[in-house]
Amino acid sequence: MRRVLIALALIVATAGAALANQCPLLIKQIEDATAGKTDDASKKAQALAKEAKALHDSGKHAESVAKADEAAKAINLTLKKK
Repeated sequence: MRRVLIALALIVATAGAALANQCPLLIKQIEDATAGKTDDASKKAQALAKEAKALHDSGKHAESVAKADEAAKAINLTLKKK
């Protein structure tokens, strides 16, 4: 039982690190796609990307990825994930 718990803890730690590296890449894709655009969808995506960055900075990586997905959906962008 103890080995199972240790293995599970390692999996969770590894998954968190993978998401931590992914957040900035997703946010950059959104920023690049909306650069220089002033339409409402782009403004919404930029605001959501800013929220995603704040979530990433506070260590909430799964929430950051979800927010980036929401931003991409606002501009019909397919994000390239690791």
